[in-house]
Amino acid sequence: MVRFSRSNDSVGGSLTEPRRPLNCTTSASAVPTLAMTSNRLLQSPSPGASPTVLVADDNDDTRLMFRTLLGTKGYRVIEAVDGEEAIEITIRENPGLLLLDLGLPRLNGLSVIRRLRDDLKLLDVPVVVITGYDKHFDTAVAAGCDDYLLKPVDFDRLEAILDYYVPTKVKSKTT
Repeated sequence: MVRFSRSNDSVGGSLTEPRRPLNCTTSASAVPTLAMTSNRLLQSPSPGASPTVLVADDNDDTRLMFRTLLGTKGYRVIEAVDGEEAIEITIRENPGLLLLDLGLPRLNGLSVIRRLRDDLKLLDVPVVVITGYDKHFDTAVAAGCDDYLLKPVDFDRLEAILDYYVPTKVKSKTT
């Protein structure tokens, strides 16, 4: 089932709420985000192994911030500084999640998504676009991203995305 949310804040939507189909128009007042576009196998933690997150951003400070934050939360963090490297590492490492800046050198983020999804048919790695511009949402969704997070990063929203796609621990079901 396709799920969709249109808000970047905790009040207007979350990853667990039902979402509208992708072909719906979005309000100009809401910053759109997308939770899941298809049923995908999510990387589940195995005993002794940390879920892997690839951070693809050309800004050293941004990569350092994500490396530090995600590392303290128990994630194995790998990094790419441009679009070509992001594709190479994704193919080689098969990360549980790709955090992708749109403004990458050598190959921009939208081209990375299209190449992973269309050319390489790599559909099982969730791609979360991280950008300072909300105007690229529709294009990123059309290219095949799974979620969209605006800079400056809302850390509560990031944590919800991480828990959804690459949880560090298996949540027990209560009946």
